[in-house]
Amino acid sequence: MRVTRYAAPAVIFLIAFLARLIYMLQIARSPFFDFLQLDPLYYYEWAQRIAAGDWIGSEVFEQSPLYPYLLAAFLRFCGPDLWLLRLIQIGVGAITCVLAWGLGCAVFDRRTGLLAGLGCAFYGPFMFYEGQVMKEFLTPPLATAALLALWHAGVPRSARLRPWLLALSGFTLGLAALVRDNFLLLIALLAVWIVLERGWRSPAALVLLAGTLVAILPVGLRNYAVSGDLVLTTSGGGEVFFIGNGPYANGAYVPPPWVRSTPIHEHEDFRTKAAELSGRQLTRAEASRFWWRQGLAWIAEHPASAVALWGRKVALFWNNHELPDNYSYYSFRRFALILRFMLPFGPVAVAALFGLFLTWPQRRRLAPLYLAAAGYMLSVIIFFNFARFRLPIVPILMLFAAQGALGLLASVRACKLARSWRPLAIPVILCAIAIPCVTIDWSSAAEEPFQDRLHLGAAWRQAGKPAEAAAVLRQVITDAEAVVRRHGGDPARPESTPGGITFVLALSAAHRDLAGALGDMGRAEEAAQEMARAAALSPKDSRLQLALCVSLKDLGRTREATAACRHAADLDPDSFAAHFELATLLDEAGDKQQALLELERARGTSAPLSTLDLADYHYGMGAVLYGMPGREREAIPHFQEALRLNPAARQASEVRQALSSLLAPSR
Repeated sequence: MRVTRYAAPAVIFLIAFLARLIYMLQIARSPFFDFLQLDPLYYYEWAQRIAAGDWIGSEVFEQSPLYPYLLAAFLRFCGPDLWLLRLIQIGVGAITCVLAWGLGCAVFDRRTGLLAGLGCAFYGPFMFYEGQVMKEFLTPPLATAALLALWHAGVPRSARLRPWLLALSGFTLGLAALVRDNFLLLIALLAVWIVLERGWRSPAALVLLAGTLVAILPVGLRNYAVSGDLVLTTSGGGEVFFIGNGPYANGAYVPPPWVRSTPIHEHEDFRTKAAELSGRQLTRAEASRFWWRQGLAWIAEHPASAVALWGRKVALFWNNHELPDNYSYYSFRRFALILRFMLPFGPVAVAALFGLFLTWPQRRRLAPLYLAAAGYMLSVIIFFNFARFRLPIVPILMLFAAQGALGLLASVRACKLARSWRPLAIPVILCAIAIPCVTIDWSSAAEEPFQDRLHLGAAWRQAGKPAEAAAVLRQVITDAEAVVRRHGGDPARPESTPGGITFVLALSAAHRDLAGALGDMGRAEEAAQEMARAAALSPKDSRLQLALCVSLKDLGRTREATAACRHAADLDPDSFAAHFELATLLDEAGDKQQALLELERARGTSAPLSTLDLADYHYGMGAVLYGMPGREREAIPHFQEALRLNPAARQASEVRQALSSLLAPSR
């Protein structure tokens, strides 16, 4: 009897794990396996710092902390083995399928549980996100475990309350909030529902919130200790709210033009802009509150636009298309054949709609599931959409999809018995309504401006295959220019096209990355031409101007390189690299006095310099002074400090020889 009891979850786990293992084996042969960028790179580098001893940090968290701390523990005890890390993650994913089975059995019956568990086992996006060095794989198991505990806690007034299960549910939801902050809204909604179910005198809601606080209070106390600001989890909510509810918002991730869309710079750029608009420096928490107010003000001033925007957010949330963020699901399908045969979101959503219709008479009993799904969706559309944001509600949808599938089977049987198609009328009508809404791609180039192929090109470069990268990037340029022409624009001036800033960014990035690939292939002249095109498309991007300077310098075109470097330094006076590169060019041109001035400007930038930057400054000062007749000995302290800061620099050997000569006793 006991063997039979555990057979179903064991089989579900094994099937789910084996399917994921096949996916891992296939994707391991792709250029994406070791390619970390944007959020995955941010979290990995953060975890490395934690594992190296920086367990507390010095600033309020801007990004959710649970995954990087778990990743840091993995790095500390297991090392940087991405294969082992991903095996653990797909194991957690397989547990999600078992939890969905348990929830289905508890809420409905064993058949529903089995179908829900197998549905999760073969759900393609689960595999996709579990195979990334990314936090999102944690949300489905945490959300499903929390619901399972809540279901068994006996919240309805007629049931016997089990406080420890209610506290466990709150604790698990609290952990989920340390992965995605928007779970905090869901926790609040569940607490209100519990009060309505059991009355004000019942401690049930307080038990749920107490469990939540056990999980998140240490993070809030840590934030207060390092900053003095009361921030419960992270301080980036205001910025994210403004992205989703501001003049640039369209329902997906479209940051303002003055924000660099990388996790390293995004919040910093928002703080800089907030300080500029408010006229004073702001802490992380103050900047977040500033952008909350800006987003709310925009909604108040543009109510009709806000309603239309939120409607589009709902459409994007329920759309079959996997709106990409760091990586594209569709890029990975090129390398992982198994993904082509896995369940996508659309069919699950359509089947779940029919299941919701069939189970509507049980709505009072199923209220926790309705509230969890609707409340979580609301917590997402308050901000903006990515496909990965909807992962936590998929196990819930699987339960209703299983009910829908069983109901459809029953309708087919009824048709055979009655020899009539009438029992299928309602499923057909619902599908006719739902399928177009779910399958029509509501996204646009503004959400994903050739992002998937730009990332593929970058992955090929990192994998040491620049020719493959160049082929992909050339096609991106061709396709992007074709889209611009189709909108009546000029590829040389894509900003004049509707939504043109998107195409500017895509084309500029494609030309920049193509320049890198051509450089890797030893085609320096072509690389410089592509970098010039990238810089022309984004003339205010100091980093592109600096990259153009380096390309021209490598070709010996010193005058053009110097002009590009000056432009980069003018655009970003606090760029150490721009001033340092300009000083190098001036020194090579014989203008040593001006080179010294540029080095002093590099040293005096307001941005804090790294140890290596300081070493370069001293190496540069020493080299210029050493080449100036009568000032050679002024180079000594600079050379000594440079060697202390970076003894392994490529010019260290020459510097040591110069020092020996300078310090040798005169005869």
